[in-house]
Amino acid sequence: MTLPEKLEILIRRKGITKTEVAKSAGITYRGLANYISGERKPRRDILAKVAKTLDTTPEFLLSNRESIILSSEERFIFNADSPDTAVNSALLLLDETRRVFTGKLTATDKQALFSCMSEIYFASKTSKK
Repeated sequence: MTLPEKLEILIRRKGITKTEVAKSAGITYRGLANYISGERKPRRDILAKVAKTLDTTPEFLLSNRESIILSSEERFIFNADSPDTAVNSALLLLDETRRVFTGKLTATDKQALFSCMSEIYFASKTSKK
């Protein structure tokens, strides 16, 4: 896993904006964007500040041999090949689903809802053949 990939994932996990990371590291948003796009490599002192902001080490960020274990949601986000609008729509659905499942539904109702969602998924697979 590369530095740009790790930056993208860790910033998302941390739940802060790229602007906040850049400010914390004492660089511009554009500078951070260059690191995330892979156009430029950060100086050691900047990398140390970025790593500290993201609760990791510069060594981890630079190592291509160490990877981040992705959640299924992160794998979807970073490997999606659908148009951005479809992916964004799916992410909104995931957020809403998370709220529903952590809400006040009973365990029985959660199971029934999950079954409904599974039926919708499998019906969509068979209807596209």
